[in-house]
Amino acid sequence: MNNPIKTVVSAVVCAAALFIPSYIAIANYVMAQNAPVSENSISSLEITDPNGELYKLSSDNTNDAAVIANFVAINNNAIAQPSLPEPLVGTNYFEFKYYTYDRVSTYKYYFTNNPTEAYYVDNGGKAYRITEDDASSFLATSYARCLYNTTSFPKMTVSGETIDPSTANWQYEVYGGEYIPLEGIQLSSESEKVHYMKGAFALNFDNQPDFCTVTINDHGTIVYSDIYENIANASLEGKTIDVTVEAKWYGSEDETCYGDATYKFKAKILLPAVFYLGETSIDPGEFVVITAKNVDDVNAVGFASEPDIGFTPKFFMDGDYARALIPISYDYTGSDVKFTFSYGEVTQEMTLDINSKTFGNSSIDVSAAVVAQTRTAQTLSTFESTMAPIVAETESVPLWSGTFLTGLPEGKDSVQIGFGRFCTIKATGETYRHDGVDYVPVASGTDVLAVNNGKVVYAGYLDYSGYTVVIDHGLGLKSWYCHMSSLNANVGDAVSKGDVIGYVGSTGFTNKNTLHLGMSVYDVPVCPYDLWDYGVLMTD
Repeated sequence: MNNPIKTVVSAVVCAAALFIPSYIAIANYVMAQNAPVSENSISSLEITDPNGELYKLSSDNTNDAAVIANFVAINNNAIAQPSLPEPLVGTNYFEFKYYTYDRVSTYKYYFTNNPTEAYYVDNGGKAYRITEDDASSFLATSYARCLYNTTSFPKMTVSGETIDPSTANWQYEVYGGEYIPLEGIQLSSESEKVHYMKGAFALNFDNQPDFCTVTINDHGTIVYSDIYENIANASLEGKTIDVTVEAKWYGSEDETCYGDATYKFKAKILLPAVFYLGETSIDPGEFVVITAKNVDDVNAVGFASEPDIGFTPKFFMDGDYARALIPISYDYTGSDVKFTFSYGEVTQEMTLDINSKTFGNSSIDVSAAVVAQTRTAQTLSTFESTMAPIVAETESVPLWSGTFLTGLPEGKDSVQIGFGRFCTIKATGETYRHDGVDYVPVASGTDVLAVNNGKVVYAGYLDYSGYTVVIDHGLGLKSWYCHMSSLNANVGDAVSKGDVIGYVGSTGFTNKNTLHLGMSVYDVPVCPYDLWDYGVLMTD
């Protein structure tokens, strides 16, 4: 009779025997994946340095195979460590991917300029210390170039455009004092492209050469051949020229690199930009027109103000000129402003005198009920958010002509509250700045006139301003008409000076029949008074 226990044991042994080959295969696979790479099994190697530069090597290439063998030797010579030193954990490393026929082994190498502190972590996470000799050898290779701060080839630009050399040589010092050549310098493939120099012949290097010569050929005739420092003596404006630049950087005890380069390109020297003020002095709350000649790219004009006026002008082409409006806020209290304009190689400074001006005070007699309905945080926020995109855009050409109207047939004789005054609301005690002029008294239904030619960019009703029209006159200049009883204009209308755009009323934040006329440059309120008498003053 069979022993049942013996039968069960035999079955378990047989079942285990069936799984043993699988366990062995899995164990061998895991061991193979974590096994050190062998020189003979490597088909290729990819190196990614800490800056992301990728180098690919193939064992089919004799030179690459020798390099791969050297790295395997570095691995074999390294000394096992309990772990990677704590200061290196989380720092940048070189990633080596060794490709064999059936797997990829990723190693992390921690190299610095100090060869006594070099380590790597293998595919299985084990740490090794690289010998000083092996680390020194690696630091002398081109793969370690990212560890040196002088390996980038100097960059030359002309009017912001990079020009690659036609020939170049660059050597940089590595650990041990040896100099090795920089590989992969981008050489020029251009021949006929013309580089425009705005205002003067100027070369810009991010690493200034120790010696630089320039040869200029004008249709077969050499018109300049000297050091770059003397180029200002050459008369080159308006000419298309062939340029050859030879630059040299010398090595010294303080320099860890040296080299030379030759650049060949075509250039045209444009006439220098010139900037003009439309006026030399204005009051706070007024604006000035800046006109520029010899500007072909309005977006390339640079601007700064001292003190900072908090506004950056936007230039537009107006025939042969570029123009921009610059407002000075009615809050400005200084005596003058220095403007600095730049374009290409030209920098020009000019001073705008700001006259001293005192703004008066006015009391606003509007009932508390009207204030609660029309001048609240919500109504003001709605007004500002509605107008923000409107004031940000403008027509790119001046649409106005001559002097400006006052907005009413009666004109300025009926002004009650002037521009820039400090207004106090009797009902609430709140004080604010008046950003336009109010006409009172005016009969209800009186025609409201467009102050000059332009385009209607807003026509509608807002709780704060009532029935409102905004006209864009170009270059950022706009006129505002508020508190009307009804409108006679639509968004998109082209209007002429004197056209009826609405009718006087008492809508919004007011309790009288009135017209609030405002002018602004973008979102900066400006005074309309001089526009009535003189128009916009510009220089041609």
